[in-house]
Amino acid sequence: MAIQRWDPLRDLREIRDRMNRVFDDVAARNPGSGNGETVASTGWQPPVDVFEVDDRYILRVDLPGLTTSDVQLEVEDSTLVLRGERKPEASVAPDAYLRSERPHGRFSLQLALPPSIDRQKIRATHRAGVLEIVLPKRREEVPSRIQVQVQ
Repeated sequence: MAIQRWDPLRDLREIRDRMNRVFDDVAARNPGSGNGETVASTGWQPPVDVFEVDDRYILRVDLPGLTTSDVQLEVEDSTLVLRGERKPEASVAPDAYLRSERPHGRFSLQLALPPSIDRQKIRATHRAGVLEIVLPKRREEVPSRIQVQVQ
């Protein structure tokens, strides 16, 4: 028998894994609450990447299975708001699922816009399940040097 050093983090990981299995088993046995919603579909946030390029910010939002009519994008005051809904497949009965990990239902994502964004030039494209939102920065006028005559 090999002597193994005690690692409390290993014990915590094992407990977490056991609890995850318990919740997965409960979710699999109770696929819905009678209204078509599963445990995994009671609200979700799509994953988002935000990065900056020289003259703009770019957001990429993963929305596989959604069409452009499933999402709504608008600017409210100084906040970019993305709303939408992923509907469950109508061809599959809720109690037929043995495992359901793909979230369904409504989602809402809000992002505060910096004042440097040119709101009139915001544009978005949806390709291959990824919504790309381009937030152009306003061109800052570089102060030029002006000679002022003193009288």
